[in-house]
Amino acid sequence: MLTMFWWTAFVVLLIDQLTKLWALAALEWDRPLPVIPGYFYLTLTPNTGIAFGMLSGKGWLTIPLTLVVAGFLIIYQLRARPPRGISLLTGMLLGGALGNFVDRLRLGFVVDMFDFVIWPVFNVADVAITVSLVGLMAVQLFAREEPAQSESAEEPRS
Repeated sequence: MLTMFWWTAFVVLLIDQLTKLWALAALEWDRPLPVIPGYFYLTLTPNTGIAFGMLSGKGWLTIPLTLVVAGFLIIYQLRARPPRGISLLTGMLLGGALGNFVDRLRLGFVVDMFDFVIWPVFNVADVAITVSLVGLMAVQLFAREEPAQSESAEEPRS
């Protein structure tokens, strides 16, 4: 399932970067473009912080963290060979993390553009990261564990 992981990461990274390139070319900074007036706008916004704009100006702190997370995800995929669903979710996480990582390296901030008014402005990478983390938590909470064989069934009785 390594292929699922790599393809998912690549597709998320590609879609994220293409939407950001489009937003940079088509939108004006901090000038909302109504899509559904009152509810949803396209608002080109630089995010110099981390999630939800926290730690404004300190987004560079995520650069080493992203490298560690990416390394962990790749090692996990190579060693554990998880099922397709987990490979899909971890690929989304890697692609999203790399999407924002590329922005930080290239621009010094993350490009955000989706604005639902009641929520901080976000991008495709943020969606992929959030969906993957919620999916991974759901798997942990709701996955059925295989019943372990009892030791007495394995050992003959005397």
